[in-house]
Amino acid sequence: MGASKGLVAEKIFTSMAENGNQADFVLCIGDDRSDEDMFEIIGSAMNGGILSSNASVFACTVGQKPSKAKYYLDDTNEVITMLEALAVASDPAEFEAGSSP
Repeated sequence: MGASKGLVAEKIFTSMAENGNQADFVLCIGDDRSDEDMFEIIGSAMNGGILSSNASVFACTVGQKPSKAKYYLDDTNEVITMLEALAVASDPAEFEAGSSP
């Protein structure tokens, strides 16, 4: 009670910063009103020094609707495609044909 995804995100970012480990990559995906607080906190964290100054931050809402998120994904299939592309970009060798993880 009294907790939101935004407050949880802020707590995580603050705790990391206090331990000297500012996040340098943040991916936040949501599809309803309860995610809007989280998108707002991420924007504030970027400007408040809680995240690394060179952090890559991606707030994505699923579905075309008004949102505080900067990016839109059309549906869950697009979310999966984006996550798969991130996995390949982070370690392409693992995803080459014939490779085993």
